[in-house]
Formats: sequence, structure tokens, C-alpha cells
Amino acid sequence: MFNKILVAIDRSTASRDVFETAVSLAKTTGASLMLLHILANELKQDPTLFVYSGIRYNVMSEPLLKAYEEQWQKFEEKRLEFLRSLVREAKTARVDADFTQFWGNPGRDICDLAQAWSADLILVGSRGLTGIKEMFLGSVSNYVTHHAPCSVFIVHKTGNTSLSVNYDSQSFQDKQGELTSFTSGKSTLRKREFVAKSISQLEKEPQSPAKS
Repeated sequence: MFNKILVAIDRSTASRDVFETAVSLAKTTGASLMLLHILANELKQDPTLFVYSGIRYNVMSEPLLKAYEEQWQKFEEKRLEFLRSLVREAKTARVDADFTQFWGNPGRDICDLAQAWSADLILVGSRGLTGIKEMFLGSVSNYVTHHAPCSVFIVHKTGNTSLSVNYDSQSFQDKQGELTSFTSGKSTLRKREFVAKSISQLEKEPQSPAKS
């Protein structure tokens, strides 16, 4: 049984699918949702500090940094309002939900919050990074799959999902069955593909280096 579901929300186009999947699953299981947004300053939507080559920090700092700080304050508030709107939407659907936002490393902090909040399941979207992009930018979903203290449910851009279950021998079949029943019983959801893995199986697989 899932009681607490941590939902990683970013600024990608997949976030809507992640949220809708989380709400549907929470309605089915009676779980509470925690919506998490990590400010990482790594996407093109983030405010950018432009610095001309050759200009010393103390020469350009005052007006430029003040403007940059104001941009970030507006950006942070905009993201907070987005999270508030999702919480209102979840509560309208009779799902208990809350949110949090802070600066950090997405993969690591998703896992840390899951541990601190005692989450039973993490829902995270996949940006679909492959090859060079994944090597340099890192895959948050891949990191979370290999380091999470609980089960991980990945929503891919294609509409498919994959499931990594961290389990003890007693609860594995219950968790796998609960999610399989959930996806097969929802006509509004796309076809789901499940990959169930135990902690021991994950440890045996080649793991990508942790990204900072």
C-alpha cells in the first residue's frame, strides 16, 4: 500500500503527465502527495546572468546582480504559484497534497526528501536524455532509480512508464499488483510498461556515475 507519494515537478513538458498520473494513483490508493520542485539553474527558462568577457566582478556587480536577483525572486514566486495551483487542483480531486521548493541538486535532493518524508513511492518524469546530453547533463530519473530509498515510477515522454520497486519479500507482490491494477483500470491513461526490480537487482546492474 502506498501512503505517501513524492512527485518531482520540473519545468519540462512531461510535468503535466507526471502530475496527472500522481493524482490518479493517489485517488486509487488514498495516498497523500508531496509536490517537489528543485531550483537548479540549469534549464533555458531560468534567469541568466550575462557577464561580458574582461569585466571584473566588482565593476559590474551592483546593478547587474541586483537585476539578476530580482529576476530570480520573480521566477521563484512564479514557480511557487504553479505548485500552489497544482495543490488546489489535487484537492479539488479530493487528494491530500502539499508542496515544497528549494535550491539543490535534483537527483540527490529528491532521494533525500523521500527518505526524510518516509515516501513509499517517487514519481518522476524522464527528459529523454541520451548519449552526450545524458553524459554531461545527467539523467535525474536514472539517478533516482539507483539511489532512491523507495519505489520509483518513471513517466517517459512517450507516454509509457517504468517501475522500479524497492521491496522486501512480503510487500513486493502487493506493490507491483497495486500499480498494475491501477494502470489497467484507468481508460484515460496510456498503455503502461512495467519493469520491476529489487534493490539487489539494481545493485547488480551497471550504474551510471552520480551526477553533481
